[in-house]
Amino acid sequence: MLRKKSFYAGILFLFLCSCMAPAPKEPPSLEGLIPPPEKEFIPLLTDDVERKSLREAVENSLAYLQKKISSLNSPDNFSEYEKDLGNLEKARRSLSLFREILLNTPDPAEFARRIQERFRLWETSKKGEGLSILLTGYYEPIIAGSLKPGGEYRYPIYRRPNDLVETALTELPGPLNRKGIGRVERGQVVPYYSRQEIDCREVLKGKGYELAWLKDPWERFVLHVQGSGRICLPDGKVLRLGFAISNGRPYRSIGRYLVEQGLIAEEELSLRRVKELLQIHPRWMEEILNINQRYIFFRSFPFSNQIDEGPVGALGVPLTAGRSIATDHSIFPPGALAYLISRQPVFDDQGKIIGRKSLRRFVLNQDTGAAMKGPARVDLYCGSGEKAGWVAGEMREEGKIYFLLTP
Repeated sequence: MLRKKSFYAGILFLFLCSCMAPAPKEPPSLEGLIPPPEKEFIPLLTDDVERKSLREAVENSLAYLQKKISSLNSPDNFSEYEKDLGNLEKARRSLSLFREILLNTPDPAEFARRIQERFRLWETSKKGEGLSILLTGYYEPIIAGSLKPGGEYRYPIYRRPNDLVETALTELPGPLNRKGIGRVERGQVVPYYSRQEIDCREVLKGKGYELAWLKDPWERFVLHVQGSGRICLPDGKVLRLGFAISNGRPYRSIGRYLVEQGLIAEEELSLRRVKELLQIHPRWMEEILNINQRYIFFRSFPFSNQIDEGPVGALGVPLTAGRSIATDHSIFPPGALAYLISRQPVFDDQGKIIGRKSLRRFVLNQDTGAAMKGPARVDLYCGSGEKAGWVAGEMREEGKIYFLLTP
C-alpha cells in the first residue's frame, strides 16, 4: 500500500557460497517458484536482525498454519488454491523444523550450515527463469486524532459501511473465486463509491460510520495506503485501526502518477518527496489523492496494554517489524519462511538519508496488499512511528527472495 514506488536503485550482486543439495525428484507445485538447478550455489544465510524478532514471527506463522490446517477436515478438502501453492502442511512442517534448529543452535555458522543441509531454497521466477524482486516498505503510522469531530479534527476515518456488499464471481478466471465489492442500486450491484465521492462529495457523512477524525487529509491518505495505524486521542489513549475491507476500486500509485506527469523525477520518488510536493502545492492535494480510487475501511481494536505488538496482517496474526513481508498470496505460500537479500536506507538523527546498507535476513510471508501483484513484488513491514516511516518511505531496492521448504 504507497508502498510501491520507482524501480531499481542499483543491481545487487549475490555473494555466493556452499553447494546446494540436489532438488527433490518430485518438487511441489509452487507457481512462481523454482528450485535452483543441481549444484547451484546459495547465499550465505547470515541474518542482520536479532533473533528474538525471528522467533516471534515464526511463532505467529505457525499459529496461522496450525489454525488453517485444523479448519480443514482432510487434505481432500483443500481448495485448488491451496493445492497449487504446495500445501499448508508442508509449510507447517518446514517452519516447525526451522524453529527447532533456531532454538537449539545458537552459533550462527552452525545454524546456517544446518539450514542449508535440511532445506531447499525456492527462487522467485517468471516463465521458469530466476527473477529479481522490487523491495519496498510499509509501516504503521501514529497519528493525532479524536473520537469526535470539531475544530481541527475534520477528516473522518470510516468503518465498513452497511450498504457495502460482496458478491462471489466464480466465473472470473484465476485460481481464486474473486469477490465483487459494490452496493445495490435499483436491484443491481454497482461499483462502490470512489475516493472522490466519499471524501469530496461526502456521500457517507452523518451515517454513523465514522471511527475517528484526523487533522490532515494527507495523514488520512497515508493511513489508507499503509492499511493500519494508531490514533493518539486527546485524553492520551490510543485507538488502533486495522484493515477491514476496501471499496473494491482499482489501486493506483499517486507517486507513479506524479512521475508520469513529470512532477517528480523517478530517481527522487519517495513518500517524503510526494508529501513535500503537496505541501508546496496544497491546491493539488484533492485532485492528486483522488487519482487512487481505492478507499480503505477500518476496524478498531480495544485499548490495550499490548500496544507495542505489531498490527494484525492479512493472516490474522501480528506483524513483526523487519520480519513480516507482504506478497501476492495467489503465488507465494501464506505464512511461509523466506530469505531476503537486498539493501536498506540509513538515516541521520534528523531523518536525512545518508546511505544504504546490506539487508540479509529470514522473513515470514504474513501479509498482502493491493499493489502486491506478481512474483516480482515484496513489501517489508518496517514497524511503527516516524522512524519506521522514514525507512518505508525510502525503500525501493532490487533484491532476491528464496522460500525455504524441506524436501
